[in-house]
Amino acid sequence: MIGAGLAGLTVARELSGAHRVTVFEKSRGVGGRMATRRAAPFQFDHGAQFITAQTDDFRGFLDQLLTAGALAHWPACFAELRRDRISVRRQWDDDCPHYVGAPGMNAIGKHLATDVDIRLETPVRSLVRDDGRWLLSGDAPQPLGVFDWVIAAAPAAQTEDLLASTPLAAHARGVSMHACFALMLGFSEAPDLPWQAALVRDSDISWISVDSSKPGRPAAHSLVVHSTNAWADAHLDDDPDEVRRHLSRELRDIANIDVAAATFSDLHRWRYANIDTQDGSACALNAEWRLAACGDWFIKGCVEGAFTSAFALAGKLKRECR
Repeated sequence: MIGAGLAGLTVARELSGAHRVTVFEKSRGVGGRMATRRAAPFQFDHGAQFITAQTDDFRGFLDQLLTAGALAHWPACFAELRRDRISVRRQWDDDCPHYVGAPGMNAIGKHLATDVDIRLETPVRSLVRDDGRWLLSGDAPQPLGVFDWVIAAAPAAQTEDLLASTPLAAHARGVSMHACFALMLGFSEAPDLPWQAALVRDSDISWISVDSSKPGRPAAHSLVVHSTNAWADAHLDDDPDEVRRHLSRELRDIANIDVAAATFSDLHRWRYANIDTQDGSACALNAEWRLAACGDWFIKGCVEGAFTSAFALAGKLKRECR
């Protein structure tokens, strides 16, 4: 398995009862965009902000996380903003529950990674098919191992590069994912806001979240600000300081928050943060090549999209490898 985001971990757990599964992850942690940044006394979910469920399979999955204590209900006061005006405000309640990882979004990935063989900070650079099996190589001189099946659970562009010489590359070819900037701010005195989560319209900012209002978080006031995908795509390689200044100006105009008053500030760039709703298959599998791929980019850029793709692929692999 290549990638230890939600999709990769879901497939790994579904298959591990009957098969030996090894997960290779290039980062130093699991969970992908279900990420948490800690900078004492502050904490930020700078990737995925919350989770909702539309399907029974995903609701069942979330129920397991709730039982395990890795997930909690976030009853936030939600607002839609048009620049500096509140157009909608309502309380998130049990009629449409919104969930977050507890005590951070990365708790979900950590829970799913329990008892799974995961090799962190181990990128896969190439795979070669030899006598019906796959030889994987990374940065070290020695190979990573020989495997019967390879499953890619990476973003579309990385999957296309990795599987370029295989039939599955066509599934990722031309799939364009959108970027996002996350501005993380910590305050010694909380800004006066009449909401805890805000969807922003008519701005280069798309989302503002009072992360310290989420269950299980430290009390220190933390704010996460996400750019729109369109603005991030257009300014992906801009100087980070200029990106920070621009988002700070937008935040001041929208919520009257003076970023200069923050005692902590950091910026993260997500190159592959989102994707529009897709019309194709939920995953890809080639039994002859013993090769498969899954991820939210098959369906839609959200946590449920990643799970749905992975769950569909796991079912196909169970039938194929029976």
